[in-house]
Amino acid sequence: MRVVFDTCVLVPSFLREVLLACAAISQIDYIVSSQILTEWSRAAKKPLDQLEASLAVTQFRKTHALAIRSGAPSLSQFWLPDPNDIHVLGLAVVQDANFILTHNKKDFPKSVLLTYDIKVLDPDEFLRKLLKQNLYEIQSALNPIVGRVRASHTEMSMAEIWKKAWLPQFGHLIERL
Repeated sequence: MRVVFDTCVLVPSFLREVLLACAAISQIDYIVSSQILTEWSRAAKKPLDQLEASLAVTQFRKTHALAIRSGAPSLSQFWLPDPNDIHVLGLAVVQDANFILTHNKKDFPKSVLLTYDIKVLDPDEFLRKLLKQNLYEIQSALNPIVGRVRASHTEMSMAEIWKKAWLPQFGHLIERL
């Protein structure tokens, strides 16, 4: 399975860490472009957040270099309601992706994606699919990640943390294991 990660799923660190761990366990070919990484580094508004994003992008480039691929040389053949997302569609088409992973499903109409045999998923449904296939491996891989987050956010329940990461259903399943 080949999946393009939209910028919005990379920005939150907990979500990103969970996605990358689950994708590795499930042997998912996840794909980003330099443009997606640039958007990620520009998404932060505050100086400290900008520094954190810059460091995270640099680390991602080192540890996930094979995931960084080239998009379409020309985007003129593509259309989406939000012109700023066309490069994501172009990347997915050129890289023969099966899915685009995003929180912004409305920006990727099914009627347009159907033309290219690509589907859009949000992270919660994507991770639930992976969990069905690799339940125990994913649980084991997430234990240290969840442990770190629990320790650094003692004022929040894990249900609140999963919800804040936009993974309420997946988090519920993980917590029930």
